[in-house]
Amino acid sequence: MSYVGIDFGTTNSAVAIAEASGPSRLVPLTVGTQVFETFRSVLFFEKQEDRLGTTLAHWAGPEAIEAYLDSEGEGRFVQSVKSYLASKDFTGTNILGKQFGIEPLVSLILKDLKAKAETSAGPLPQTIVVGRPAHFVGDSGDDAEAMALDRLREAFRLAGVHEIRFELEPVAAAYHYESGLERDELVLIADFGGGTSDFCLLRVGPKARASAQADGDRAGDILGVGGVGIAGDSFDSRIVEHCVTPHLGRGTQYRSMDGQMLPMPVWPFEYMRRWHLLSFLNTTQTRRMLTEILRTSENPTQIQALITVIEEGLGFHLHRAVEHAKVVLSGQPETKFRFTLPGASIETTIQRSDFEDWVKPETLAIAGCVDDLMERTGVSFADVDRVFLTGGSSFIPIIRRLFSDRFGEDKLRTGGELTSVASGLALAARTASR
Repeated sequence: MSYVGIDFGTTNSAVAIAEASGPSRLVPLTVGTQVFETFRSVLFFEKQEDRLGTTLAHWAGPEAIEAYLDSEGEGRFVQSVKSYLASKDFTGTNILGKQFGIEPLVSLILKDLKAKAETSAGPLPQTIVVGRPAHFVGDSGDDAEAMALDRLREAFRLAGVHEIRFELEPVAAAYHYESGLERDELVLIADFGGGTSDFCLLRVGPKARASAQADGDRAGDILGVGGVGIAGDSFDSRIVEHCVTPHLGRGTQYRSMDGQMLPMPVWPFEYMRRWHLLSFLNTTQTRRMLTEILRTSENPTQIQALITVIEEGLGFHLHRAVEHAKVVLSGQPETKFRFTLPGASIETTIQRSDFEDWVKPETLAIAGCVDDLMERTGVSFADVDRVFLTGGSSFIPIIRRLFSDRFGEDKLRTGGELTSVASGLALAARTASR
C-alpha cells in the first residue's frame, strides 16, 4: 500500500509517496519533455475563440507560466492564491468576465497537480495527508483558521480528493529530518514558506519514531508550535517597495479637476508589493483612475510605466526579477536589480546590508515568534540539540544569523528546502495508518 502527502504551498507545491517501509520519495511531475520535483502554485487565464464562441481557458503550474509568457500580455496571471484562504474579505473575484471563489481557484491548481502525480505514480489513495501552516497568512483568530481549513478541504474535494488529514507543515518537515536520524534529539524545526514561517519544537529519533508508530501521530513528541504570516513573499515586498515602486510613480503628485496638487494614491503600490494582490490591479476602475492621473501627473513617464506593468500583466516578470535579486543576495554582498518593461527599464544596485535594513521588521517578528515559542515551552536555547532550517528563506543570511546567534552555528542543519514538507507528509500518512 502507498501513502501520499501533498504540500500545497504559496509559491511551490509537491507530492510525495511512501511505501510500507523505507524513505519517502517525491513524485516526478512531467510537463511536456521536462520533469519537475515541484509545481509552481500559479494559474493563468486567457480568453480563446473557437467556432462555438468565446471560452475561458486556464493553465496551472509550469504550463501556466509557459502560456503566460506566450500570451504577450493578454489574460490574467494569478499567484500566491494560498494567501487568501484565511481572508474573510476575499469571497471571490472576476477573472476575464467569470466569477471565481477561492475554493475553485485553489482546486484548479490541485486538480492539475493531482493529474500529473497520477500520470507518474498511478491513482492516488483515497486518503491523503495535506500540509497546513501553524498560522495562515492574515489569520486573525480561530474563526479565520477554521475557515481557511474548510476552504482548503473543499478545494481538495473539488479536485477529486475527498478524504484528507491535515498535518502541520513544520511537523511534516520533522518527519523528513528524522528519517535519516539514528539517535534521539530535541529539535527546533523552522519552515520558511512563501507566505508563512512556522516553527515546531519536538522530540525526534528512534524512540520518538517508535512511539509515534504506536500512537499513530506525533502529538506526544511535540512540545510547542508557533508561526507568523511573514516569509518569502514579505521579503520580496521590501525589494518591490524600495527598488520598483519609486520608479512607477510612488510619491509623485498630480493635479485634480479643481486645480489642487494631490499625492499619488498609495494603495496600488501596496497591491503591487503583495504577489497575491498584484494581478487584481488590472480592473477597469483602476485603469480608468490611472489614466486620469496620467493626464495631469508631474511625472507622466512613471505613471505610464505603472499602467504598462498592470495592463501588460507583468507580475510574473517582476516576481522573477525580485526573486533573482533575493537569491543572489543570499550568496553575495550586492546585486544588480534589473526589471525591463516595454518602453522603460528599472536598474539599481542592492547592497545586502540595505536589504537587511529593509527586512528588519520582518526579521524581528520572526525572532519574536521563535523566542515566544521557547518561552512558552520553558526550554532553553542550550537544551535544543539541533535546529533544522528548511524552505527558501532559510538561505537568507540574516535569517540564518537569527538562529546561529541563539543556538550556535554548530547546531544548524538544512536540507530539502523546497521538498522536505511533502516528503514528511508522506511519512506522516504512513504513521497515521498504523
